[in-house]
Amino acid sequence: MRIKWVAVAALVSAFLAPAVGAKDRALIVDLSNYKHLRDLPGDGRINAMRNRLIAEGFEVDRLDNPTLSRMRAAVFALEAATQGEPGRTIVVLRGHIVNDGDRTWLMSQGGRTPDRFDLGSKALPLYLLDNALSAAAGSAVLALVPSPRPLDGLVDLVNGVGTLDLPQGVTAISGSSRRVQSAINNLMQPGSTTGSLAQDGLAVAGYVSETTSFTPDQGQPPEDIGELAYWSAVRDIGTPEAFEAYLNRYPDGLFAEEAAQTIIGDEQNREAAIKQAETDLRLNRSRRQEIQRSLALLGYDPRGIDGVFGPATRRAIAAWQSDNRLEAHGFLDRDQLFLLQEVAARRAAELEEEARRRRLVEEARDRAYWNSTGVSGLEEDYRLYLNRYPDGIFADIARDAIADFEAERRAELNERERAAWDRAEAENTVDAYRSFLGSYPDGELAETANARISDLEGAAKNEELRARYQAVENSVARNSATRLLIEGRLQGMGLEPGAVDGNFDNSTRRALRRFQKARGLTVTGYVDQATMVRLLLGG
Repeated sequence: MRIKWVAVAALVSAFLAPAVGAKDRALIVDLSNYKHLRDLPGDGRINAMRNRLIAEGFEVDRLDNPTLSRMRAAVFALEAATQGEPGRTIVVLRGHIVNDGDRTWLMSQGGRTPDRFDLGSKALPLYLLDNALSAAAGSAVLALVPSPRPLDGLVDLVNGVGTLDLPQGVTAISGSSRRVQSAINNLMQPGSTTGSLAQDGLAVAGYVSETTSFTPDQGQPPEDIGELAYWSAVRDIGTPEAFEAYLNRYPDGLFAEEAAQTIIGDEQNREAAIKQAETDLRLNRSRRQEIQRSLALLGYDPRGIDGVFGPATRRAIAAWQSDNRLEAHGFLDRDQLFLLQEVAARRAAELEEEARRRRLVEEARDRAYWNSTGVSGLEEDYRLYLNRYPDGIFADIARDAIADFEAERRAELNERERAAWDRAEAENTVDAYRSFLGSYPDGELAETANARISDLEGAAKNEELRARYQAVENSVARNSATRLLIEGRLQGMGLEPGAVDGNFDNSTRRALRRFQKARGLTVTGYVDQATMVRLLLGG
């Protein structure tokens, strides 16, 4: 069972009295002046809320017309500040608010009219506030003031606040600035509760209590809460952490068995809900492979792109979740899938741009070297060029020129030497060429024979490597359909893989080497997982 502990002092703080050292904090974001969206009138009530919270001892961070990066930084700063023993936490957001029914976003100062596919670069998703708010469970309020001037031209989105999936112990209110200001003023009254917030025109969601004080009455002397009162407070907040705190304080208490069973049931229900959220995505094998490719592209190795979510894929998902400040359980929901795809697409575009720049630099070096070697028309310069750029832009020209030189020399041989060369070339072995050199060490084709020997010896040394590369390729590109897709992608990039027939010949190997070199991959000419990921994501 995985439980995030909350100190008993923090629990008591949420219901009875502030913990020693606890700090009340507020974040106020006021957006009225947009670069590309309809502006909103100024609202003095936002400043009045700020002043009231400061007067009540809150540490207030106010942002006026911030960029998306500035909003994100403020949210992460609030989250960091609320770790440990948080006091009360209030977040007030005013501006253009949009939703897709399940998720809600606050548009940033520089955002344009959004659709649900590009919101990540234009708006703040409200779920980013979850960690900061849940740290102050029982004493956390999210106050939303949506724009009274709706945005036009929305695609798959609507104006206003959608259904909020709030962490336990968090209260959300939304309405006009006048009603939100009135609600916050009421909460500052000693003995006030979130249950008193209901009023005409103000929407209230999440944690609502008629008995637990949001602002304790400091004028009353503290009382011994006792087990019954403590249990009542625990049931009021209802989180697994609260029941754990009860068991820690009263391990043999009257309600110990009920608390333990509640925790077990909650954990089982939570795990079932997590798995069901992924089941609801209806991921077929193709979509699972796409997720595995996205994970691999981002550096989280699923140990194969096979469409099967085994232990390695679950570990990769959990690692990605952890690095993105999400609960690392290894299962995806719709929001996380959307985020993973968005981040992977952005990374693929970055890698493609890096590859384009690397290719331009390499082509410039290739052309420069050719201009200093190949243009001479000398055989030794052609060989120098091929030694450095065996798959270069002018490699075919250099090979054809060398073949012409060799054909000319062969034509000049006497009948006996020509026959000896033809036998060596037909066998095409190291021993055959050495036998030829033994008979004609200074012949016209001696240099060619030595070059052939060097190539064959190098090939022999690399045979074991090629066998390993081939085995990996057979597991990654195991069927003709995948090989046809690979050749089609290479052809679409202008890398000349030869016939698109599912057979990886020398032209295909050369195209793969060019692709790998331009993208900083290990250059083998064989398909491995990294090459497959980059090919199929267009990177």
